[in-house]
Amino acid sequence: MSIGYVGALRLLHRAYSHYPTGHRLHVLIRFLTCPFLRTVGLVPPGARAVEIGAGHGIYSTLLVHEGVREVIAVEPDLRKTLLPNRDRRIRWIGAFDEALQGEFDAVVVYDATYRMPIEEQRALFRRCFARIKPGGLFIFKDLDPDHPFKMKWARFQEWLSDKFLGVSIGRGFNYQGRAEVERTFTEIGFERFEARPIDRGYPHSHIIYTARRPLNS
Repeated sequence: MSIGYVGALRLLHRAYSHYPTGHRLHVLIRFLTCPFLRTVGLVPPGARAVEIGAGHGIYSTLLVHEGVREVIAVEPDLRKTLLPNRDRRIRWIGAFDEALQGEFDAVVVYDATYRMPIEEQRALFRRCFARIKPGGLFIFKDLDPDHPFKMKWARFQEWLSDKFLGVSIGRGFNYQGRAEVERTFTEIGFERFEARPIDRGYPHSHIIYTARRPLNS
């Protein structure tokens, strides 16, 4: 059974209670403005997953609570990876994704590419494909740029975060539309592509993309 909204808030409060105030505030704002709970069930229980660009590990924390066996949380910003660990089922790597080895049942990239140039995003997706077991799942959470009003609010919120909290790295905003994402995934070799808006009731244009590495690849 899903943890539910209130239960998730309690879980995150326990997990991040010893963090500096700015980081705790950032975690709270991220949870309140992002529909994590609408996507946490995508990774099957018992899976071994990796989250690339894990940030403070909100999604990873929710995944292991919902029964995912282990999550490798990859985050290059050492201000986040060197903070006290939340759960032994989450293994932190303070590096870029090139440091990864092996294959996983699922690879997750959750709001982690928008400050990367488009060509770098595509290169990351190719590396993700190589890290997924045949038949395994790729989850890519992003914002849909086809909603200009909601995108303006997202950029304003990120500006506030940069100015007053300073917990993100990189500059700029680079988003691909649904057709571009599907074309990129197909060219890489993914199959069973799906795109689903998950922004109802939220001020941002949240969208979740899923695809599979073919069994015979």
